[in-house]
Amino acid sequence: MHILFLNKKFGLNYSSIESYECGISLKGTEVKSITKANATIDESFAIIKDGEAFLVNMYVAPFEQDNRMQVLETTRKRKLLLHKHEIQKIEYKMKKEKLTLVPTKVYLQNGMVKIEIALSKHKKAADKRNDIKIRDAERHIKKIV
Repeated sequence: MHILFLNKKFGLNYSSIESYECGISLKGTEVKSITKANATIDESFAIIKDGEAFLVNMYVAPFEQDNRMQVLETTRKRKLLLHKHEIQKIEYKMKKEKLTLVPTKVYLQNGMVKIEIALSKHKKAADKRNDIKIRDAERHIKKIV
């Protein structure tokens, strides 16, 4: 497994409950652009519509060495490749517990682009402050030791 890029804002804004590995449907030279890490998932999220999962707002830069002059939308909806029972399970949990589906990392596995998505709960301001306090206390303890 070769990690291409991570969602840097995930740990700050969300607390993970459960994670899933899924493929992604890409067009043209998007694969080459993603493998060169010319993409970002910091502001993206996943939705489930009509029994299918889609990744919304993932930015993929156009591939510069493309000689076919393909014009692809940089932030289009991309279909996530999950089994039907996984989608139903995720949709049920999202509705029941009011969770968000957020991508955490993009990586290569056996030459295929995979995405890890997580069912997450959005952190409130007090939770974020508490996490910062804990991190500072751990840093202080490491300095002393």
